[in-house]
Amino acid sequence: MQKKTLVIGVLAGLVLGLAAGYIFGVKYQKQFFGSKGQPETVISEIDIQRKLITVKHPTKDRDINVIVKDSSEIFKVEFPFDPKNPPSQASFAPKYTKIALQDLRPGNHALIESSENIYNKYEFDDVKSIQVLP
Repeated sequence: MQKKTLVIGVLAGLVLGLAAGYIFGVKYQKQFFGSKGQPETVISEIDIQRKLITVKHPTKDRDINVIVKDSSEIFKVEFPFDPKNPPSQASFAPKYTKIALQDLRPGNHALIESSENIYNKYEFDDVKSIQVLP
């Protein structure tokens, strides 16, 4: 009888712990990334000589420095429709056009992909790609 109670108690504790961890993780992710699941990154400055892009932090009043390598790929993403007014039931493939660092402008919205964990970093340099969003 005591073994059954112990097993049930351990299982209940495990289930409650997993549920609490999941709920906390989802809540924290929404606080950091917003409801869309990805941070909205807005380019605020570009230093072409130093290959440095400064972006606004998605949740803090702070800037993040992104050092662009020669191997980093930069693309402009284009949709075959107005992103503010998408068609209701259409499938589509966005068009990716390779551009140079000089083509970026302050105010551009970008998705920056890095190979390193950038959590709590305010400068990173392992940039795989930058996608400039419409």
